[in-house]
Amino acid sequence: MADRHEFKNERTLELGTIEGDAEIKNCETVVPQQGDEIVVSGTLYLTGETVFEGSLRCGSIVCKSRDTITITQDLDVTSSVSIKKGSLTVGRNASAKEFEVGGTLSVEENLTCVSARAGGSIKVSGDAKAQRLTGGGSVKVEGAAEVDRVSGGGSVVVYGEIRANELDASGSGKCSTGSIEKVSIGGSFKATDAIVIGELDVGGSGRVGDGSRVGSVEIGGAFKAEGDLEFESIDVGGSVKIQGNGKGGTIDVGGTVKVEGDLELSGPITVGGTVAVGGTLRCQDKIKVGGSVRVDETIETYRIIVGGRIEAKRIKATDGLRLGRRGEIRGFVEAPEILIREKARTGSLYGDDIRIEERARVGNLYSRTIYIERGAIVEGEVLYTESLEAEEKVSFRKDPQRVDALPSPEDLR
Repeated sequence: MADRHEFKNERTLELGTIEGDAEIKNCETVVPQQGDEIVVSGTLYLTGETVFEGSLRCGSIVCKSRDTITITQDLDVTSSVSIKKGSLTVGRNASAKEFEVGGTLSVEENLTCVSARAGGSIKVSGDAKAQRLTGGGSVKVEGAAEVDRVSGGGSVVVYGEIRANELDASGSGKCSTGSIEKVSIGGSFKATDAIVIGELDVGGSGRVGDGSRVGSVEIGGAFKAEGDLEFESIDVGGSVKIQGNGKGGTIDVGGTVKVEGDLELSGPITVGGTVAVGGTLRCQDKIKVGGSVRVDETIETYRIIVGGRIEAKRIKATDGLRLGRRGEIRGFVEAPEILIREKARTGSLYGDDIRIEERARVGNLYSRTIYIERGAIVEGEVLYTESLEAEEKVSFRKDPQRVDALPSPEDLR
C-alpha cells in the first residue's frame, strides 16, 4: 500500500517529489521546493481553494469540495482528474486520460486527453485533442480541435481547424474550417471558411464558407453558403442562398432558393416558393416550383413544372414542360411535350406536342401537333407538321401554316 502524506492549513506549502499519495487540505498556495515542478507519484487529494505555483505532475487528482484548483503552468496526470463539484484552471498545457469537472475546465494552452467533461464550460485557448469533449454549458477551443465527439449544452465554438466525427449543441455551433462527419445543432451553425461536413442537421439556421462540401443538409429555417458549394442533398424548410456556384444532387425547399452563379443538379429540385439563379440552371431530373423561376442565362432540364412564372433566355426540357394557371413564361421554350394552363401567358414554344388551355395568350408555336382550347390568343406565327386543332373563339394573329419540316430551334432563337 502506497504511503499517504498529509498537509493541512498552511498558507504556503513547499513540496518537491512525493512517493505515494498526498492529501492537501486548506493550503492556499503550493510552491515547488526546487525548480518549477511538483511531483506526486500516486493520487493527490485536495480540499479547499488551492493554487499550485509552477507545474504539477501526478498519478491522479481527486477533489470532492466545491473549490477551484489552479495550476499556473503545466498539468500532467497519468490517470484521471476528478473535481466533481469544483473547477480547474491550468495556466499552460493540461493532459490526462480523463477530466471530470463539475464547474469550469479552463486551459490556457493545449488540452490532451481521452475525455473531458465539465458541468459548466470547457475553455481551451490552444489546441484540443481528445476522443470526447462535453460541456454542460459550452465548449470553446481557440486553436485546432481533433476530437471524436464534441458537445455542449449551450454552444460549441472552435476557431481553429476542426477534425471531428460528431459536433452537437442544443444552442449554437461555430467553427472555421476542417471536416466533421455529423453536425447536430438545435439553434444555429456557422462555418466561416471552407468546411467538409457529412451530415448537417440544424433546427434553426446554417451557414458555411466559400468552397464548402456538404453531404446532406437538413435545416428547419435558412441555409446560406458564402461562395461555391458542393452537396448531395438539401432539405430546408425556409430559404437557401448560395453566393457562388452550386453543384449537387437534390434540393427540397419550402420557401426560396437563390444562387448567384450556376446551379447544376443530378437529381430533382422541388421548391414551394421561388428559384433565382444568376447563371445557368442545369437539372438532370425534374424542376418543380410552386411560385416562380428566374434564371439569367438558360434552363436545361429533364422536366419542368412551374405554378407561376418562368424567366430565362432559353428553357429546354428533354421530357416536357407544364406551366400553371395564370402563369407566365419569358424566354424561348423547347420541349417534346408542352402544357400551358388556363389564362397563362408565354412567348415562343417549340415542341412535339403542344396543348394550350382556355384563354391563354401565347407567342409563336412550332410543333408536330397542336391543340388550342377556346378563347386562347396566339400572337405569333404557327407552324405544324401533322395536326392543328383549335376550339371556338381562338384568335390567330397570323394564319397557321402546315409545313413539311420545322425550322431548327437554333434558327428561331
